[in-house]
Amino acid sequence: MTGTVLALLEDPPRLVDPTTPVLRADDLGVARGESVFETLRLAGGRPAFLDLHLARLARSAERMAIPLPSGWERLALTAAEAYGDADGMLRLTCSKGSAAGAPVGFALAGPIPVETVRGREEGVTVVTLDLGVPADLRASSPWLLGGVKSTSYAVNMASLRAAEELGAQDAIWVSHDGQVLEAPTSTVAWVTGGVLVTPPAEEIGTLPGTTAHVALGLATVPVEVRRGTVEELRAASEVLLLSSVRGVAPVVRLDGRDLPVGPVTSALRAAFEAAVRSPV
Repeated sequence: MTGTVLALLEDPPRLVDPTTPVLRADDLGVARGESVFETLRLAGGRPAFLDLHLARLARSAERMAIPLPSGWERLALTAAEAYGDADGMLRLTCSKGSAAGAPVGFALAGPIPVETVRGREEGVTVVTLDLGVPADLRASSPWLLGGVKSTSYAVNMASLRAAEELGAQDAIWVSHDGQVLEAPTSTVAWVTGGVLVTPPAEEIGTLPGTTAHVALGLATVPVEVRRGTVEELRAASEVLLLSSVRGVAPVVRLDGRDLPVGPVTSALRAAFEAAVRSPV
């Protein structure tokens, strides 16, 4: 099966018609954005790096005061098996439920959009956008939910629209004091002096990337997790965005400057794609 698959978090998980309504109108995920999610790659009938995603889902739910129900691994495997062997994507969502109710969980599997694959293979054009906050603010202000993967993505989507209005396909957020943060749906990395650099997520309150965790462990060049400035980013020999479904995507233009798909990015992209398909 290569169409859309919807599975509900029940005991056992239940496959339903993908057009089935799942959330009530008064669900706090709908009314207030109080829900968390994870998006994973599907390859060969299995969700890639499921343990990393489930751990992050649990951390996000704790930060959002959502009592996460059990059964997520079984839910993910049920949806992946129903989807089949084709490449795809799996979204796990846990909404807080109504004020008097319980959290609601579900898994939605489907094909990867063509433009997502194109971004991985051909690269993406990017502009930097000022997020309007100092680099240290989100880490020191936990109520801002830095590092939480919630469905409150309005700012993220507005940033992508702003990038499109500026003639680019994606954005990289920078702090008001000029430090590199993250992209709306990706982790940022760059190559400078033969070293692969990515910002420290916990230190600056960005989302700890599962793809970055895996991919940087596959790098054949030195890796540094440290802060970087927008000037360093713009001077980098290679820039890349890392996310679960798109994988390792080279940045081929940054703020109007053309960039090559360099050897570090190419090798990392190939290694990550192999890891996605590895049965281990």
